[in-house]
Amino acid sequence: MSENLKAYYDSLGHNKRASHHQGGLHDLQNKLRTIQQKGNINIGPSAPLVDYGGETFLSQEIALNLLHESKQAFNRCQLLSQSNQAENAAIIFDTLVDYLCSEHIDYALETGLQGIASHEPKVQPQTYFFDISSQANAIFHLLEKQFSDVLVPLISASPVHSECVMKKKNLMEQMEAKVEVGLDKTLSTICGWIKHVLAVEQKKTDFKRDSESGPIELYSPACAKVIPFVEKQVDTIKSCLDGKNVNAVLMEFGVRFHKVIFDHLQQFQYNSLGAMLVICDVNEYRRLVKTLKVPMVNTLFEMLHTLCNLLVVVPENLKQVVNGEQLGGLDKNVVMSFVQLRTDFKTAKIGHLLR
Repeated sequence: MSENLKAYYDSLGHNKRASHHQGGLHDLQNKLRTIQQKGNINIGPSAPLVDYGGETFLSQEIALNLLHESKQAFNRCQLLSQSNQAENAAIIFDTLVDYLCSEHIDYALETGLQGIASHEPKVQPQTYFFDISSQANAIFHLLEKQFSDVLVPLISASPVHSECVMKKKNLMEQMEAKVEVGLDKTLSTICGWIKHVLAVEQKKTDFKRDSESGPIELYSPACAKVIPFVEKQVDTIKSCLDGKNVNAVLMEFGVRFHKVIFDHLQQFQYNSLGAMLVICDVNEYRRLVKTLKVPMVNTLFEMLHTLCNLLVVVPENLKQVVNGEQLGGLDKNVVMSFVQLRTDFKTAKIGHLLR
């Protein structure tokens, strides 16, 4: 098994950390049944950022080769073992777990975690961890299938059955924990980049336009840069994740994206022409988040659109709109925080009108 892994990493020109395995026939001879589970998640903030150019360091072909080796070993175990068939099968499973899970899947997850940019990137981040999590899950599912189809019949009548089941459960939980950390860090990086783009590209004059600024664009230059980046990330999430995972990640991303946009818009003041432009921007964000197909996120952006409409309502009608049904469920402080962004808030005595 070790030869398979070494050949794979060598083919990538990657100098993998030293392995303690001797490989070949020594795999089964030297493996102890009581191998300890691999250690806890170790993702320190001081870990240096490493860019491997999108390489995931995972290979389904290598995984299938390792599983083929272990299947042959299980078959020999069934033919040759007498009273200790279950114990020998458990040793084979330990060996497979160490190479496939610890030395391949776990190594790829750890390496991928080190490659995630900070939550405040200054250059557009690569989001390879989505692909790493997808491949890791696919390979682990192959392991689970062999566990059920090949290993369980050999150990079902033995006490080692429960030990192997627990080992597989622990492995899955450890893998899922690292995937969760990686996805969380990746979403933070994505939102950090969006914040950076908005901070650099959005000018205060975008929303305090005069009549000589020319026709209003379909949306602001900052919005034009954010949209394609977010669309790419959403497509990547959908292609790499599945089931409940994709829904959960899209919801989390949608909520974070809304907060980024909400906080960003509250940094500006808006005259009537600028307010029309920000409504155009929010319309684009609304269109975009509909592709997430997450009702709660749609609601958040619909409410943001309603709040932005407060920037264009004539002062005399503001009280009626503020007290209307659409804004009825919102905290009045949130509503007033948007009303106060109007450039005419003081000159039109809007505060007095809303009493």
